[in-house]
Amino acid sequence: MTRNPSRLVLATAVVVLSLVGAFAAFNTGSEAPGGVAIAHPRATGSPDGPGGDWRLAFSDHFAGTTLDAAHWSTCYYWDCTNRSQPELEWYEASQATVENGTLSLTADPEQTHGKQYVSGMVSSYGKFSFTYGYAQVVAKLPSGQGLWSAFWTLPEAGGWPPEIDIMENWAQSDTIDLFLHYGQSGWEQSSVVVPTFSDGFHTYGVDWEPGSISWYVDGALQAHFAVSITEPEYLLASLAVAGNPGPDPSVRFPQSLQIRSIEVWQHPRAADSHATS
Repeated sequence: MTRNPSRLVLATAVVVLSLVGAFAAFNTGSEAPGGVAIAHPRATGSPDGPGGDWRLAFSDHFAGTTLDAAHWSTCYYWDCTNRSQPELEWYEASQATVENGTLSLTADPEQTHGKQYVSGMVSSYGKFSFTYGYAQVVAKLPSGQGLWSAFWTLPEAGGWPPEIDIMENWAQSDTIDLFLHYGQSGWEQSSVVVPTFSDGFHTYGVDWEPGSISWYVDGALQAHFAVSITEPEYLLASLAVAGNPGPDPSVRFPQSLQIRSIEVWQHPRAADSHATS
């Protein structure tokens, strides 16, 4: 979430998900308008990514009608917007709502704190962090120019980097971007085309291991980088409103990033998850 959208031109790889291959293991037969198959993630019990032995270290399936304050805050710890980017939103707790097993992070036009929009985000800073494991979100993304969805991590100690961007999407594109920032200038990036990201729920996850990080979409491996990150990271999910370019008149508000679950799995031998509240 720290980059300008114009850096998308530096993508190192674009992979189109095969409707016969990657989606087939998850499809239950429903179709989006135009006949595009929608992936349906498996029921919980194991992550939708790499196999092996895992234990659940963190889970929120957004039951009830209120956000769990033991898990989440609704702003960054330093502010309620990201001033390092040309973003147009101010995050408000009222824009992160829970209903019918879904967290909705909702953007609306509203002037406040010098910004043109209000929107929603959640952060586990000071409440949960982890070192190594598989972090995944089951999410349905909004569609429209200027809408910037993300599921990502930042250092529990503060500062930046490292940053693991498990999923990012500028909603005028059907490309899901997978970013990694490390050191003061190192970064890696890959991309995957998911034409149905706004038609149904998909699973986006990262397997963070000592010396490597791998990205999965709907259980299929999409990218792998041999990079070492060793410090605890916390979770964030956000719907920003980008200013480069911002929403055009075709975008109909409100727009929401909808999340059914956020989970972190670790190998049984790992002990590096932290309830930091």
